[in-house]
Amino acid sequence: MKTLKHLALCLVAAFIATGCNQENNEPQKTPKKGTPAEFTMTINGGSNTRTITTNDSEKRTISWRTGDEVGIFAVGTDGTQNNCKYTYDGTEWKATNVSDAITLENGETYSFYAYYPYTEKITVATNASLNVLPDQSVAQGDGNSNYDLSDILISKVEASEYNGTSIELQYSHAYAMVEVLIAGDKVGDTAPEKVLLKNVITDASINLVTQEITPTTNKQDIVMAYVANEENNGTYLYRAIVPEQTIEKGSVLLEVYGVNSGKNYMFRAPQNEAVKYPQGKYFRMEVTIGEYNAGIKFPAGSINPWTPTPGIDLEGEEKIDPVTSMEITFDATTQIEQRDVYKNDKITDSKNFWFTRTDKTQVTYNESESAMEIKSGDSNRLTWDSSSFGYHLGSNPLEEGQYKLTFMAKTTGDKDSQTLGITFRDATDCTAFKVVNQFSGTRVQIGYKVPNDWTQLEFIIDTTTASIKTGLTNVPESGDEAFLPTTAENRNGITIILWKNVAADYSILFKNMKFEKIIEE
Repeated sequence: MKTLKHLALCLVAAFIATGCNQENNEPQKTPKKGTPAEFTMTINGGSNTRTITTNDSEKRTISWRTGDEVGIFAVGTDGTQNNCKYTYDGTEWKATNVSDAITLENGETYSFYAYYPYTEKITVATNASLNVLPDQSVAQGDGNSNYDLSDILISKVEASEYNGTSIELQYSHAYAMVEVLIAGDKVGDTAPEKVLLKNVITDASINLVTQEITPTTNKQDIVMAYVANEENNGTYLYRAIVPEQTIEKGSVLLEVYGVNSGKNYMFRAPQNEAVKYPQGKYFRMEVTIGEYNAGIKFPAGSINPWTPTPGIDLEGEEKIDPVTSMEITFDATTQIEQRDVYKNDKITDSKNFWFTRTDKTQVTYNESESAMEIKSGDSNRLTWDSSSFGYHLGSNPLEEGQYKLTFMAKTTGDKDSQTLGITFRDATDCTAFKVVNQFSGTRVQIGYKVPNDWTQLEFIIDTTTASIKTGLTNVPESGDEAFLPTTAENRNGITIILWKNVAADYSILFKNMKFEKIIEE
């Protein structure tokens, strides 16, 4: 550690104070009494340390940087010298302006209350509003980052008699540091694009006299600062500073964006335990994306000046934004997945794709109509579970509420219309959605008479009640499934199943399919 040189101010013995004034002498007409003070600034009993949290062999050490500024209140019997700004020049601390210099008289009693970083708007020591910055990944032009400037430090020296020696200000961390290590075989060779510390309090008021900290209720997400690592070992470290607070159990703690191929993940607190970010300590979370990387090394024991709290390991889940609106497309290049019959092969994949469950149903692209065409080459009557085709939407979850599926359809053949069967099943492929129209009872299938001209069909799918609403009047085919309100697991996707309801020699054409959430004003 470096040794901090004492501040030796070579100033004229008398000058007029304008910026750093005394409360009992405003406006001050006479020169300040006494001699300029000298300060030694340390943290937690260590040497000159501060807010640049390094990643050296000692881990989490902090040191002053040239240009750092602190604010100091000096309270004596003759008044208070308010919020005097001192700047570190790389060797020693100096009053930023002549008027900022604190002057003291031998034999008099003084108290000192100090903080970092300096903020001009703080006028009284009993109410210092010191907030952390929401994007702590941003670097400032002076070499500090928003992370550095969020590391609030406070110090106080209670009433003592001044004898001309240096005043030692021992600083401590006012807030908590949250540290996140990201590892796993799915992380890739580059760091994630962004890590968010979710829904945390960022604002607080500090009484520098009592050192009592009062957080507000204002919450927002914080962009964590990336800690560069010269050796690329497949692990990536991030840090953020926040006031002390407790995160409710089960809440989302982190969101990690841009992992490897661009996927996003989120991590939650344990369902049975709240998570606390404690003042003056670092709280470490070790998250895994993919299989656990056995080569990761975690620090152990007490580390000064940031001391550890017990860490937790978090299992991640891929963060996927819910469906709001999407086109369901089909063209000459679309691949059709061949699936076994329903009873043997449930469709629960976490991706989107067209499928068919039998070779009796042939799905092709009709160039002249710019539409998908469904044909059948079997003489038997076709059924929804063994000979269906359709679209599985599995890569995006559904929120509770109503969704609308629309598409254009028409049939070919000698008859004026032909039957199209439609069923909707949940993401588990176990629960069918009940048809809700003028007919009562549990209905799992809808049989539509599709005309020979292009007609728009519309379905309202309610993911809360597991039901389908439609204004058409044709009688649906009955079923005997039991219907229950959907769960989060059920809403992880949906399977839209269509089929030719009879084996007559005709085709059904589809185009302009759209699936969208209905947003109520």
